[in-house]
Amino acid sequence: MFWSRLKAVFGLASPAESHALGALEWQQALAAVPILQGFSGEEEEQLIELARHFLSRKTLTQLGVELTPRQQGVLALQAVLPILHLGLEWYRGFHEVIIIPEPVTRRQEVQDEFGLVSEFEEENAGESWPQGPLVLAWSELQQDGDWDGFNLVIHELAHKLDMLGGDADGGPPLPSSMDQRQWTQALQSAFDEMNAALARGEVTQIDPYAATHPAEFFAVCSESFFTEPLRLRDTYPAVYEQFTRFYGQQPAARFPATRLLAGDGELHS
Repeated sequence: MFWSRLKAVFGLASPAESHALGALEWQQALAAVPILQGFSGEEEEQLIELARHFLSRKTLTQLGVELTPRQQGVLALQAVLPILHLGLEWYRGFHEVIIIPEPVTRRQEVQDEFGLVSEFEEENAGESWPQGPLVLAWSELQQDGDWDGFNLVIHELAHKLDMLGGDADGGPPLPSSMDQRQWTQALQSAFDEMNAALARGEVTQIDPYAATHPAEFFAVCSESFFTEPLRLRDTYPAVYEQFTRFYGQQPAARFPATRLLAGDGELHS
């Protein structure tokens, strides 16, 4: 089993430190993450409160790595960013977060249309299963938090949101105010557009890994929504619009003007 292999590779689990962050430490953790800037004071308080509950309700298992309380706070704040206006109940599908030092290489088998089976090795920085733990590589997590289009914890937690609707297929349960047909049309059209562009040999504006499966498209676009919102809005405006309704946020409005003046977030052909 994968869990047994993790323990064999990285050793026994280290318990998370019980030290609770004080108000100043939470503010310092919040200030350390660029994508968490631009919120109102009330929203900052909501983020911190959600992060506190996240750490208290989820078991943080550390294999071969020990996070300081502040590092745990930074992780938790990014973890709850997608559910700021949804609520912690949306993370009901799991109870444990496992932190490992670095990505794990797994041997995979794939069968082609003729029945031939081939093997390949795949490096995984994160893993998530229905009703199972969330596994995250610390070496990758340390790179999270900037306006760069990538965020491992948001990516994997998007899968958890997706799985609340059953299989991971890019279709999480939607708030009652949203139209399922509009959601499906927006994401499917963009998914098809990306695959067509790749088939033509074109460079995509969003990470092409999104084209491998509708579930990955939802997760990758969720990363982009929170960490490179202008690019997602310009590339797939209908997807961005659906995400603003689903997540109840407008990250493009928080994108720092200084980064915009420097040319960050703009499309480049």
